[in-house]
Amino acid sequence: MTNLNEFVDRAKASEYFSGARVGEDLARFLDERGEACRRLGRELREARQLYFVGCGGSLATLQTARYLLDGKLDVPVDAVHGYDLIWRRPKRLDREAVAFFASYSGETEDTVAALRFARERGARTVGIVRGGDSAIAREADEVIEYGSAAIFEAPIAAMVLVGAGLSEGQAGSGAMELLANGLREVPAAVEAAVEEEEGRAEARARELLSSRHLYVIGAGPLAPLAYKVALTVVMENIRIGGTWIDASEFRHGPAEALERSQVDALVLFGTDESREMGERALAFLQEHGARTLVLDASSYPSVHPLLTPLVLNSITQWFTVWSAILRGIVDLDERVFMGRSVLATGGHAWP
Repeated sequence: MTNLNEFVDRAKASEYFSGARVGEDLARFLDERGEACRRLGRELREARQLYFVGCGGSLATLQTARYLLDGKLDVPVDAVHGYDLIWRRPKRLDREAVAFFASYSGETEDTVAALRFARERGARTVGIVRGGDSAIAREADEVIEYGSAAIFEAPIAAMVLVGAGLSEGQAGSGAMELLANGLREVPAAVEAAVEEEEGRAEARARELLSSRHLYVIGAGPLAPLAYKVALTVVMENIRIGGTWIDASEFRHGPAEALERSQVDALVLFGTDESREMGERALAFLQEHGARTLVLDASSYPSVHPLLTPLVLNSITQWFTVWSAILRGIVDLDERVFMGRSVLATGGHAWP
């Protein structure tokens, strides 16, 4: 057990386990960069279209941001994969559009290519990066640096604050301001969640230790986090199969798998109106013998319902830390293929 705890301590210091520090990191970002994000939003009031562009976990991050902002801003918002922006060639990507590009390293092949394409089309570009010298930091018209490993939380917070600035004077400004103010409740909630989860994460991971494939299910604002966990956590860090399912889509096909296979599922519950869909999926899973683990945002009632992904992300990381360590993967930052120029071209490195 001593060795396991040593590995856990090492994980807490890793780049991957940002949840161990994200409460402090997010609070610092809000204090140091919050007003600059609002100011940028005020400068974008003439925009006729917003594009949020990223890949992998950054795409899930921006899909979350889109979900938060889409019903509160007058300007349309679209969230797309980097190459998809290029392949689709949307007509609204022009001089009246603003495109945001999220990349932790600022060097992601897909995202850099999309940034250059947007610039060719005349759109105003904004990079969202950790910091330092990178292609996106050099080439974007504006840059939001968050200066930490809060790769999920800080960009979402940045976009909420940009949205608050952009919506000032518009019909949806009150709802947007409520959401922006709600960010202040998140750091303390994250710290509480991380502390609470530390004592039960090993037991939760052991419940599904024999899993070779996990369904990850979420709805509403938690659907993009479920996507992120399935594709860029379960497969990337635990290195077993992962399938993302929106809870509202579960009954449209995926439920049939339970007729002939044993299913293991990680189910994310929010506190917004989409919760009922998650509960329906969970009930069906349990009725048909699936092994399930539920991560429930209702334990953090002070957090705005649309901001619950910022809390649950850290809890999923605790599950991942123990799931990986118990499988003999003790370096959460190490990759087998990513970052070794196996899947990238043009000199780009992961991520």
